[in-house]
Amino acid sequence: MGLISNIVGVIGTSVSSSVRDQYLEFFTSDSLGQDVLVRRGATSIKNGKNKGNSDIISNGSKIAVPEGTALLLVDNGKVVDFTTEAGMYTWDSSSAPSVLSNLDFLDNAKNVVKDTWNRMRMGGELAQQQRIYYVNMLQILNNAFGTPTPLPYHDPEYRNIYIRMNGYFSFRIADPVAFFKSLTGNIGAEYTKLDLMGRPAEPLQPRAEFLDRFSEVLNKCGGVDKIMFANLPSEQKRLREYMQQALDEEWMQARGMLVEMVAINSITPDDKSRERIEQIDQAKNFSSDPNALAAQAILGQTEAMKLAGGNSAGAATGLMGLGMMGAMGGGNQTNAAFGFLGQQQQQAQAGATQAAQSGWTCSCGKAGNTGKFCGECGKPQPVANAGWTCSCGNAGNTGKFCGECGKPQPIASAGCPKCGWKSADGSSPKFCPECGTQL
Repeated sequence: MGLISNIVGVIGTSVSSSVRDQYLEFFTSDSLGQDVLVRRGATSIKNGKNKGNSDIISNGSKIAVPEGTALLLVDNGKVVDFTTEAGMYTWDSSSAPSVLSNLDFLDNAKNVVKDTWNRMRMGGELAQQQRIYYVNMLQILNNAFGTPTPLPYHDPEYRNIYIRMNGYFSFRIADPVAFFKSLTGNIGAEYTKLDLMGRPAEPLQPRAEFLDRFSEVLNKCGGVDKIMFANLPSEQKRLREYMQQALDEEWMQARGMLVEMVAINSITPDDKSRERIEQIDQAKNFSSDPNALAAQAILGQTEAMKLAGGNSAGAATGLMGLGMMGAMGGGNQTNAAFGFLGQQQQQAQAGATQAAQSGWTCSCGKAGNTGKFCGECGKPQPVANAGWTCSCGNAGNTGKFCGECGKPQPIASAGCPKCGWKSADGSSPKFCPECGTQL
């Protein structure tokens, strides 16, 4: 009886599970966003939902594929079909027969009976697996990276220096089938960006590969393209192209991935490199500006004298050491700087003397005035005598007679007794042009 009871139970279970797996289903997925890379599809029907085996997809079931997503159909562990185009699709190659999917009811019923017998042999369950997977085809942004140790950089200006860098890169799954086969397989739920890349502080292999190739790209930027390290943040296009050349072939073949963008957030030289950069910049500044060199020499001389005065062995000892340094060559540079500064001062004094000589002299005795007013007493600069103009039109006469017609210079008017007007050209009108008073 126990055996019979077991057979009856198995038959009941087999028939029940076979019938439950006949309802058509509808599969879809929301956007996978920036974190989920692969997600297993699940039915979205609530009323009349297929309550049978979750790994059986009834023939004729509908599958919606949203934008930015690829669809993979897996039958018994093998990818049998995929698409990267958004839209509505129908499952029409199911391994499990359905009495609801075809108008030929008798043929389908026969297949269901055969399917039920196979389930009886497996304890009431069908030894098949059919799954749907959605693969993220969006550009996955904001993958932070940073150099754990300073990287060497052959800068065209500062030569070999060491720099720390951090920034972001983005990647995209270009071949969903290769990505699924090489990294995820038949996962039960989701495969995320964290599962692939790890964290910046604890990078997994793909992130470590990116940093390794990035050091090669830096050598190319500095040694071949002669890009100064400070200009690297503005070379995002070049960095992306170089990273694609360094990684895309390897990542595409092995994982179906591509590098999309590379952005540098900050670049920081290490302490020794920073000190070297400052020294080179200072030297460049002195070479282009002798005044700065002379000022630096005077400052250094002053500081040396202060240190010599505070020397515990006595100022004489410190000054003796200062003299020895000058004899070793440092004094030549200092003397040259002082000589240049003295030359600049002499030139300035000569220029001031020349300006004083070329200026005008005020009635108070102040010479070298160059403006319109005296720098000592404030008197205006006297107007040069431009001569007088004859009634014939000849201007610039300086004598008592016109050089053109011989007329005598007119007697200057004494001015209007009422308003004080005076003639500027020496003429004597009968009436004042300002107030009309008879002159």
